[in-house]
Amino acid sequence: MIDHLRVGRLALSATVLLLLSAVSSPGAASDAVALEQAASPSPADTLIAAADLPLHLSLEAAVQQALEANPGLLAAEEHAKSADLAASAAFRRHFGELDAVAWASRYRDDQILRPISRQLLSGGMATLPFDRDQFHYGLSFELPLFVGGKIQAAVQLNRLKADEAQALLGGSRWKVRANVTSIYAANQALDRVILAYQEQVKALEKTHQRLQLMVDTGKKPKVDLLKITETLEQAKAELASAQADQVHARAILAALLDRPFDQRFELDPLPECFPSAPADTTNWSALLEQNSSLKAASLRVGQAESGKHMARAEFLPKLGFRANLFEHTGPSVIDGPMQTWELSLAASMPLFSGGRRIASYQSASARQRAAELAYRQTRRQLEAELHGSLARLKANEFELSAARRRVDASGEAARIEEIRYDTGAGTIEDLLRARTRAASAEAALAKAQGDVLGAAAHINAIVEKEVVR
Repeated sequence: MIDHLRVGRLALSATVLLLLSAVSSPGAASDAVALEQAASPSPADTLIAAADLPLHLSLEAAVQQALEANPGLLAAEEHAKSADLAASAAFRRHFGELDAVAWASRYRDDQILRPISRQLLSGGMATLPFDRDQFHYGLSFELPLFVGGKIQAAVQLNRLKADEAQALLGGSRWKVRANVTSIYAANQALDRVILAYQEQVKALEKTHQRLQLMVDTGKKPKVDLLKITETLEQAKAELASAQADQVHARAILAALLDRPFDQRFELDPLPECFPSAPADTTNWSALLEQNSSLKAASLRVGQAESGKHMARAEFLPKLGFRANLFEHTGPSVIDGPMQTWELSLAASMPLFSGGRRIASYQSASARQRAAELAYRQTRRQLEAELHGSLARLKANEFELSAARRRVDASGEAARIEEIRYDTGAGTIEDLLRARTRAASAEAALAKAQGDVLGAAAHINAIVEKEVVR
């Protein structure tokens, strides 16, 4: 900003000089253009200056950028896409498979096939299929007709997995929204805390300077100066700690937006109006049904049931259709390759597998029971988390109201104690304690405001709906 102002002043001065010289010099117009171009910043300088400026980011813009660029959310989208394509691939098994097949062979038939052919036929048979070197190629098609419902169960299993991935993707979006809102509010609160500490340091430095003069003139004892020096250094340390926390919070926000860790942000201040808990008549049980984690747990129960059907299908017979079309050629073939085809209908009945099928079915049954219990546990945990978050939001609202009253009271107390100390009616300890309480009240107010915003975002993320506004 300073560079732009300096360049602007140079350009203005140059313009004034050129206007003055144009009165006496006929060629001043071309010189004026050259000087103005020299004084104007180049496009590269403008881009560098823009890159050095912090990124102004509102809460809505931060949430939108996170939904578009967060790597974890993008990974969840790819996972959902993969699961959907896997379900489509499982369904296409109904259509069978057509493969191109080719193989080459060499027979050692000089001791068996050829002597036998010589005994059966005069001179023997040296042509195909008795050629030693042969090459075969063609098409093979297989179509499953009945596999005990295994394909249908696999299709259902993969479809449920795709639905689970979609549900978790929706939940991930709400979690990212809640995380961005919470960390944005934390950054806003830290900005407010740093401002409070900076004001405290300035006030203490001013008091320190005034007290130094009083000590030099003998109006105040030196011990008062030492006490305020101690409090000033402590305030500086707290300011440095808050600034370090701000760097960390800014880095977390940058990570959520997939930006460099050293990205500088300019955030909006804390709002004037804060969300409040909804009415007690809200049907939280119905809202909780929309939670993606609960949906995913329910879908995993269905997946376990489909796995159980697949294990049961291993006990049933299978029926399949096969069609082959091949061509065979060898060194003795002159008129073209020989062609053969085959149509077959094959059935198989499982009889014995060493108990493997029974163990697989028992394992699938155990997975189904585990999924049902996991669903119950997920529901109970979400209910506990939701009601705990509602209680925390109400407590944060009370803390916010109390913090506002505390700021008003501590600010007035600090003002009175400063007057009392200046008039000799109060002690330095009273003044320092009042100043510390005022700064702590400002920090507590900022923290309470950030806590309310974070608690509201967490409740909305649990029910995956904006019910707390």
